[in-house]
Amino acid sequence: MEIKISARNLAVSTRFNDYVAERAPKIEQLVHKAQEFNIKVTRHDHSRVTGPEDQVELTVVGEGQITRAEGHAADKFSAFDVAFNKLTEQLRRASDKRKVHHGRHGSPGTSELTATDFAKLDIHPVNADVLLALAKLEADQASEDPKTT
Repeated sequence: MEIKISARNLAVSTRFNDYVAERAPKIEQLVHKAQEFNIKVTRHDHSRVTGPEDQVELTVVGEGQITRAEGHAADKFSAFDVAFNKLTEQLRRASDKRKVHHGRHGSPGTSELTATDFAKLDIHPVNADVLLALAKLEADQASEDPKTT
């Protein structure tokens, strides 16, 4: 993954570059085929009252996916953290959508069990003599205790 950092109205220090490089592997975990990670840092001087504010825009370009987040704060490090948290949440949600959330969570389904004649359940057929004995016992009990209606 290629990391590109651009700045407008301020200079980007090597400390900020190292800060970004420490957090970039998290992006690679969430987007397996990420091609670019673009960081755009801009300093805005809105008014005399609020003072300067930094804006950080993060863009991840992957195969078939472009994800963007931005953050505003008094300094570029905290603005990066705000934007990075937003970006990782978006990427986590996108990766969760691609997962299969049903079936095959450990126990075999009915199609797998029937294909193997229920061998994994350890089911054995009952002997026919036992079934006949149970049926005879039920018939005897029914004849001894007739129900009055």
